[in-house]
Amino acid sequence: MRKRFVFLCVAGLIAFSASSLFAGGADNKTNWSAEYIRTLNRNAATDSADIVMYNPAGVMKMADGLYGNLSGHYVDKYYNNEINGVDFDQDKGSIVPGLFAIYKHDRWAGIFGVSNVVGGGKVEFKDGNATTNLVGVSLIGGANRALAGAGVPSSFFYSGITQQNLDGEQTGLGYTLGGAYKINDIFSLALAARYVSTKRKLDGTITVSATNPFPGVNNPLTELADVEEDAKGWGGVLGVNIAPTEQWNIGIRYDTKVNLDFDQDVNQDTLGILPALGYIDGGERERNLPAILALGVSYQVTPEIRLETDFTYYLNESAGFDDIAGTPRDESAVDNGFDLGIACEYAFNEKVKGSVGYLYTKTGVDAENMTPELPELDAHSLGAGVVWEVNPKLALNFGLGHVFYQSESFVSMATGANIKYEKDINFLAFGIQYKFM
Repeated sequence: MRKRFVFLCVAGLIAFSASSLFAGGADNKTNWSAEYIRTLNRNAATDSADIVMYNPAGVMKMADGLYGNLSGHYVDKYYNNEINGVDFDQDKGSIVPGLFAIYKHDRWAGIFGVSNVVGGGKVEFKDGNATTNLVGVSLIGGANRALAGAGVPSSFFYSGITQQNLDGEQTGLGYTLGGAYKINDIFSLALAARYVSTKRKLDGTITVSATNPFPGVNNPLTELADVEEDAKGWGGVLGVNIAPTEQWNIGIRYDTKVNLDFDQDVNQDTLGILPALGYIDGGERERNLPAILALGVSYQVTPEIRLETDFTYYLNESAGFDDIAGTPRDESAVDNGFDLGIACEYAFNEKVKGSVGYLYTKTGVDAENMTPELPELDAHSLGAGVVWEVNPKLALNFGLGHVFYQSESFVSMATGANIKYEKDINFLAFGIQYKFM
């Protein structure tokens, strides 16, 4: 009976094993320095050490010296999954740090950065979400079909979900090291290597119970799953900065694809079905980080006003994503995505500048192929903030941001359920930069 029950539950547990941090659309990468939060457009910037991640060749426009930049932002996030009119929420926040450094002398510069290069974070659905609810319903259905097949009267069937929760986490740090060279007053080049280390974790519990349990049949019935994946890979960064006049500046950056083969570690699987769904303890799965082509153009309108517009293109289609066996979702069914934005910075005086920025994001992911825990939704983002140059060596950056995500609805091909994804995120960022020499 146990074997039959496991077989019948496989279809329902597909959603569980495929969820969150192990599947979905393209990873939307953002480095998120404090300077970025307050402008949302940094591809043509030449004013701070964080540009090693955005416009690395632009560091040649900075004054000679050694710069250190420490940045961090708090992400206040609210996620909502809705399935057949029932809401499942999470509101766990995250802190994302970044560290950047530049040493520039004459025509040469060394650059270094440690920052988030893989979209993700932490989620905690204490009362479950669309994934666990679907799994619970499927567990009930599978168990009751098994009981019926064994001749057990319907009065002893499992009747409801009594507990459900889901925790997920994804981190991905990129370590960038390279150099830049000034060809002349117009052209500068940058070249760097990038090492990426990323980890994903999913831990979930679903319990179903029978009001009137049949003697000898487990009640309650609990499914526990704990899976981890980690991967490491190398990529490269190429940058070009073009300054045709004192007013105009153009930044171009290409980040190569990073090949990531995730090693799988199944810590717990009470029903023993994860291998059938592509999760094998000691197994491997490909999910590469897409290449990026970034362009930024800035114009110094007056001594006080600077404008910048950015376009960042994510080459998702050629990245390489392995599907998880047995799931209805198509991991490779992604289009190329992009960010398009504009920012304005105003100098109130010699020490204080304010800025506002706007960004539109198109992820290139269809709703039916998104992760329920971290859905890759299209979005409109607004950012604002100030930079205070305390003295010639010390600068402080403050930024606020809000992301207006566009909700997505679809009918599940696997279950026929009506599913809707919603997100709401606020950012609070602080950064400090010091020129040591």
